[in-house]
Amino acid sequence: MREVIVGFSHIQLVVRDVDASAAFYRAVLGLEDLASGTLESGAYAALRHPTAGFVVGMQTAVDGGSAATAGIDHLAFAVADLGTLERLRGELAAAGFAPGDIFEEAVSCNLRLTDPDGLVLELSAPKRQ
Repeated sequence: MREVIVGFSHIQLVVRDVDASAAFYRAVLGLEDLASGTLESGAYAALRHPTAGFVVGMQTAVDGGSAATAGIDHLAFAVADLGTLERLRGELAAAGFAPGDIFEEAVSCNLRLTDPDGLVLELSAPKRQ
C-alpha cells in the first residue's frame, strides 16, 4: 500500500457557512478557488493550494442533508521551518486571527488556530535533529 500513495489529495469539511469558511482558508493558507456551487445537500466549495496542490473542500451538509456524525481533531499543514512558523504567527495575528503560542512536540514545532466553525488548524514545522 505504501508504494501507491503519492501525496495528500483533499479533505472535505462540513461547515455552517461555506462563504465564511472559504474566506478563512483563502486568507490563512493562501488557497485559491477551484469549484463551487450547490448540491442537493447544500452549498459547497473546493479550494486548492497553488503550489502544494492539496484541496480543502467544504459543504454545508452531508449527503441527505444530515449533520455530520464524525469529527476532525485538527488539520495540520507543513511549513518549511521554525523561522517560517514564527513569521506566519506574527502575520496571522496582525491580520486579526488568533494564533496560539508555538508549542513543541516530539518531532515538530506547531501553532494552532481555529476556523469559523471551531475546527482546529495546525501549522507544523519539523524540528531539526
